[in-house]
Parts: sequence; structure tokens; C-alpha cells
Amino acid sequence: MYTLSAGIWEKFFKKKDYFVVIVGLDNAGKTTFLEQAKSHFVKDYGMLNPSKITATVGLNTGKVELNNTCLNFWDLGGQESLRELWPTYFDDANAIIFVVDATRSDLFPTVSALFKEVISNDAVQNLPVLVAVNKSEMEGASPAAEVRMLLEDENHQSDLAVLPVSALEGTNIERCVRWIVRTLASQPLYL
Repeated sequence: MYTLSAGIWEKFFKKKDYFVVIVGLDNAGKTTFLEQAKSHFVKDYGMLNPSKITATVGLNTGKVELNNTCLNFWDLGGQESLRELWPTYFDDANAIIFVVDATRSDLFPTVSALFKEVISNDAVQNLPVLVAVNKSEMEGASPAAEVRMLLEDENHQSDLAVLPVSALEGTNIERCVRWIVRTLASQPLYL
């Protein structure tokens, strides 16, 4: 009887911990995305002033709790010299957020190659991947549909979402976090 009660308690009340890696080119808005996620879901969180956010050297972390789910974010630096460290985080990840600067179409070939490198990693093959097309509110930004076509890869076997966001304004950040939670919860593999 105890085992049944413990199982029921765990199913309904224990928080499920997931690890979400945030990657993308340097200056795409990864840290601002994380700050907005924390400000939307962490009560009384004092968000960093976006104008004071500098390039991440190493990683930033953050935690967001939603219902019985705890998302632990690892925001990794996007400089070329730091990208070789990304795969070490993929082994423990449950989902990936790939942030793209929609205003830098000149970097799209690099973004495409980097995205394909990330999703071809064995540890990422079956993970849900959210592409946050950042700075979508700015004039001259490429639409999310264009970025989706740029990043299409028939080899990725799991869920892929491409959403326009404005990390600066917080637009669609909550939607992104809720997509991750919903997608992870629907896949027993990640429990």
C-alpha cells in the first residue's frame, strides 16, 4: 500500500526536473531570453537591465518552475572559442533552445551550419528543439517562416518549433517556455 501511495504522490506532487540548454551565435539574445523567462515565471524576480547585459563568457544559469515542472536553463556563450564546449552540456539536456538573431541575415549561412552541427549531435537527436527567432519586432527582421526554411533538417527526429520572439520586449517568451514544458511532459522518455 505504501508503494502505491508513494507512487501516486510522486506522480502528482513531485516536481520534475529538466535541463534546457540555450545556444546560438554570440549576441543573438540568449541571456536576454533567459532573463525574460525568469521575469515571467519567478515571482519578484528583478530582471537585469537589457542594456547592461554583456556577452556571456562561459555560462549563465536560471531556474523556472511551472506547475510541477522545474526547468533548469544553461545559457552558453556563443563565441566561436566557446562553441566547442556546447556538446559537453548536451548529454544532460532534455531540450535545446537555439536563438537566432532575425536581423542578421548576413550570418544565416553560419547559423544554418551551426544549427545542423548542434542537431546532428547524438545526444540532441531525440530532444525537443525550440528555435527562438529573436529581434522579430525590429525593422528588416527576417520572418520566422524564412528562418524555419533555412534550418530545416530531415535528420532531426524529434519535436521542432520555430517561434518569433522579442527577448528585449518579452514577446512570446512565455509561449516558448510553455511549449518546452508541454513537449517534455508529453514525452515519457524525458521523465
